[in-house]
Amino acid sequence: MHIKFSLRWTCGANPATDIDEKLFNLLQAIRSDGSLAGAARTSRISYRHAWGLLRRWETMFGCPLVRLERGRGRGTSLTMFGEKLLMERQHVDDQSSGILERWALGINDTFSGYLTATKKPVLRIHASHGLAINYLYEQLQKDQRFITEFQTHGSLDNLKSLNSNQCQVAGFHIPLQLIHRALAPQYRYWLSPKRHLLMMVATREQGLMVRRGNPKKIKRLADLCKRSVRFINRQRNSGTRTILDQLLLLDKVPTSRISGYSNEEFTHLAVAAMVASGAADAGFGIQAVTRQFDLDFIPFLQETYILAIDNSLEEFILETLGKLLKSPALRRRINQLPGYHAGHAGEYLSFSQLFEREVD
Repeated sequence: MHIKFSLRWTCGANPATDIDEKLFNLLQAIRSDGSLAGAARTSRISYRHAWGLLRRWETMFGCPLVRLERGRGRGTSLTMFGEKLLMERQHVDDQSSGILERWALGINDTFSGYLTATKKPVLRIHASHGLAINYLYEQLQKDQRFITEFQTHGSLDNLKSLNSNQCQVAGFHIPLQLIHRALAPQYRYWLSPKRHLLMMVATREQGLMVRRGNPKKIKRLADLCKRSVRFINRQRNSGTRTILDQLLLLDKVPTSRISGYSNEEFTHLAVAAMVASGAADAGFGIQAVTRQFDLDFIPFLQETYILAIDNSLEEFILETLGKLLKSPALRRRINQLPGYHAGHAGEYLSFSQLFEREVD
């Protein structure tokens, strides 16, 4: 038995009407494709169905969701309300997913004591948000020999969970350029060569995300202090926040002068959505999400995403992790993400390679 929780969105009262999941998928596709016809194809529904879906929910909300641009090749775009609805959906999902997963985990653990049948092994992964790790999770879920439970947290929080045996695999990312200066001790503190193995996932680019054309002319971190610039940050203990704080410290940029520094989101996607919607002028995150939101990217550093693994993990699960990451199909999919490189995915790292010298 494996129990999961999920949220559903409703509109109205007495009775409330469930908001069709297809609506959110369609809005996401419109944002990405820029046309209703293309979005309908992406969502695998007819153009007529897509049009009817939009009109129905615009009537329910009392506000337009999309803007049909006049003129040849103009296409379709989301209104501010449509953008905000999609952004809030992502925000709620990001905020609630970890809570729901923890509740489900607790209930499953409670019921497990009453089950006498042979249980499948459970692989518990706590990982920092990233597109490559999401791809890996998709493949792990297909394996019927064990159950994979996945939670998203900040890098340091994941390592703490691994250290306290709350998970068997912790996904974290650290920048290669700053390892020897300040960050390595924060990560190394929670890891032990006697208890843990290190496995590569990918390297990726981190930097500033700004709207297309960079209207605020942001080129360096000090530009975040301009009065006209609004920033959106990541949450504390996330790897990205830890990296940004170190960069600001090295460049002697006072966080007190950055408007929006205390405004936090929990994923790269949520940060990108805030910038794309105009709610912020800049955010710090991975290059891969900028394509989805049609943002410009200013690279600052390369980092590596790593799995720290409890060495007591069942051997066949450990082998499965390595084989999946080394598979040409998964590596090819990861390499297609902007700024990602998976040439060493699935390979083991020694502690000296990671913490005492840079990884190639």
